[in-house]
Amino acid sequence: MPVNALTNSFVLGAAGGGVEWGTVIVTVITFAILLALLKKFAWGPLKEVMDKRERDINRDIDEAEEAKLNAQKLEEENKKTLKQTQDEVQRILEDARVQARKQHEEIIHEANIRANGMIETAQSEINSEKERALADINNQVSELSVLIASKVLKKEISEQDQKELVDKYLKEAGDK
Repeated sequence: MPVNALTNSFVLGAAGGGVEWGTVIVTVITFAILLALLKKFAWGPLKEVMDKRERDINRDIDEAEEAKLNAQKLEEENKKTLKQTQDEVQRILEDARVQARKQHEEIIHEANIRANGMIETAQSEINSEKERALADINNQVSELSVLIASKVLKKEISEQDQKELVDKYLKEAGDK
């Protein structure tokens, strides 16, 4: 058989010159059944799997967008919290500075009060010592005066006489 005749028999389906309609109908029916079976058992489940996959992908995209929005909100809240914390730290530091200044002023004030008290006490002690020293000097002067006077008079005077003379002498010295 020539090549041309072989091609015609395959293409047209008949070696003798006609189309075998029975074979064509069986082939079409078989193809239709195959399509129906594929649609029911392959295309349906495949379509369901693809639809489920599409829903899952869409859900994942939605969740990712929601997570992104939540992350942005958290970032904003964190920035706000950080700003509030920094403001609070600044306020606490300023309060501490003010408190330190107050304590410094109070310490200086108390030190001045103590120093003034110590000065007054020292002056009081100085005045007391001065009065004691003057009293001692007056006693010594009076004793020396009595001693000199007794040597001059060559006699001893009594303690009572001595006190009277000293008082008289001091009174005269105070009037001058």
